[in-house]
Amino acid sequence: MKNRAGKIILFFAVILLMPLSTVFASEINILQVNISEQTMTVFTDDELRAGGLSCSVSNQSAEIISSGLLSDENALIRTTVLVDISTSMPANARGVVIEMLNAMVANKAGNEEFRLIVFGDEITVLHEFSADRFDLANAVGRINFNGRASRIYEAVFETIPSIARVDSRPTFYRTVVISDGVDNAATGITGAELFHRLQSERYPIDVIRVSSNATGEDRELAAISRTSGGRYFSLNSGTNAVTLADELSIGGFYYIEANIPVGLLDGVERQVDMSDGTNNISAYVRFPVFGAPDAEIVETEEPQTIIETEIPETPESSAAPVVTVLPISEEANAPSENYTPVILIGLASALLVLFMLIFGLTLIRRKRKTRIIESEESDIDEIIRPSESIDMKTEYFADENLSDAKYTIKLSSPNDRSKTWTLDVSGEILIGRAEHCNVKLEERSVAREQCKILIQGAGLAVINLSTTNKTTLNGTNVTAGSALQSGDTLKFGRESLRVDYIQAIGAPPSIPKSPYSNRGKTEPIF
Repeated sequence: MKNRAGKIILFFAVILLMPLSTVFASEINILQVNISEQTMTVFTDDELRAGGLSCSVSNQSAEIISSGLLSDENALIRTTVLVDISTSMPANARGVVIEMLNAMVANKAGNEEFRLIVFGDEITVLHEFSADRFDLANAVGRINFNGRASRIYEAVFETIPSIARVDSRPTFYRTVVISDGVDNAATGITGAELFHRLQSERYPIDVIRVSSNATGEDRELAAISRTSGGRYFSLNSGTNAVTLADELSIGGFYYIEANIPVGLLDGVERQVDMSDGTNNISAYVRFPVFGAPDAEIVETEEPQTIIETEIPETPESSAAPVVTVLPISEEANAPSENYTPVILIGLASALLVLFMLIFGLTLIRRKRKTRIIESEESDIDEIIRPSESIDMKTEYFADENLSDAKYTIKLSSPNDRSKTWTLDVSGEILIGRAEHCNVKLEERSVAREQCKILIQGAGLAVINLSTTNKTTLNGTNVTAGSALQSGDTLKFGRESLRVDYIQAIGAPPSIPKSPYSNRGKTEPIF
């Protein structure tokens, strides 16, 4: 009886404890989501079992391509290390910081690249992304704690890299911030701006709070790690630097790659769900716009005809043309002797309609040529007299009192064709997000001072100013001065600017024949 009663008690105990095992199971978090063309890579801090993996986007199935550990050679880890070198950093803990950095470099994974940046009153890149332990150790040896101020928020904000796959490998990005938590900068990026960006982007930041001997939590630094989905650590004079460096490793994180249907890549925020049969994770992800086909063609065994029915617009809504596919019966197409007159009349009508179509197309082409000529003439007239702007078009002009100007340049945004800038060039033109820039762009992927245009030799040139955001000219990276010509395209982050024309003062403007005439090449105009 006792054994029977014990079994009954054990049975009910198991039943009661089963829900608790679910409650106390480790939660799997999504750390980052990268999308490159049709490939979506999801990075997690725990493993989803590969055998039962499934993925759906907005309830549409996405094909799982691969999965694995971040420590696998198939993946790449890119770690940005930010070191606060302001004089407020505790003197008795600085040696531990350097020891920990050397341990991180010595024990890093073979597929991990470090970028070492120091910040105080300025942000300085000591070494770009590299897997070379010797070069990285030399960069650590150049660290001196002599900064006058600490710009933590700006350092984190401005050094978040552009997230993209490298060499077609799953690439995980993160930042490790080492600071005492004192941000005494009077200008620059605010905490609110940084937190807003971290909430809208999945970019984990591991924070190491440096103090003389305390191990408590700094509220502002902890907020950075919590908001970004990163981790929080403490470092003081008694910390074991090697142990802390080992805890910062992320080789135990995981990645999952899935192939996304092209029709879902339309710039909309969508829900992503992943499951291994036991664990389920979800996240809302904004998908980029990818080159989806204009129409989906459905193949059938029978020939088809497509009839377009236009639905008239109403004040409440408007609808696109509805495409209805109707099969054509072969028996209906077979000619019959009894209907010969009808067929002849139909052929005559078809020839008449064909003649009218050809005549109409000819008239349309003539009108289009006339419009193109008038458009080119109006463009030239607008260039020669830039003060006469077109209605519904926002155009920015330089100060007409710049009598020492040597050139005039006109820039336009392909992303918003209503915005153009017509500027006189005598010194230099700044482009970026900052208020003082001559060409101010609101796009967050553009640096505060992205690049500048200035007179160089017998023309204009562009120089990149950002240490973290690259500037490209016709697809080629800009570092030092690159000659600028009419028709060129400048790109930075998700923003682009087109050079509509460059005019030397007192000379006729140089205008490309069409927006595509200089695609892939640069033609001299001087």
